This record gives sequence, structure tokens and C-alpha cells, in this order.
Amino acid sequence: MPRYITLRPELYEQLRQEAARRNRTIKAQALHWLTIGKAVETSGLYPHTELSALLERFDLENQFE
Repeated sequence: MPRYITLRPELYEQLRQEAARRNRTIKAQALHWLTIGKAVETSGLYPHTELSALLERFDLENQFE
């Protein structure tokens, strides 16, 4: 049974562009990024505050693309 999520338009566009660069479908690229995020978050190597700061910085750097 399919499940759906809503993405911010700019995140969807980044996903689409990266999928094209990597010769992946948008779904495959999204799953790839989700897997990386899960691995990083569950590794215990990075405190939540550090990950939050990194994501905030990433969002700021990429808001004008």
C-alpha cells in the first residue's frame, strides 16, 4: 500500500536535481537520503544539537538555490 508525504517545494527540487545527477529515480534518491540520515542519527556519533545546527546551516546555505 503506497504512503505519501509532503515535501517543501525547494527540497523536492533538490531531490529531483540530485536524482538526475546520480541517475536515480526521485524515489530512489529520497530513500538514499533517508538511509543516510537514519544511519547518521542512530550512530550515536553526533549529538542531536550538532545535527540540528548542521541542518540549520545547510538550510540557510541552500535557501537561494
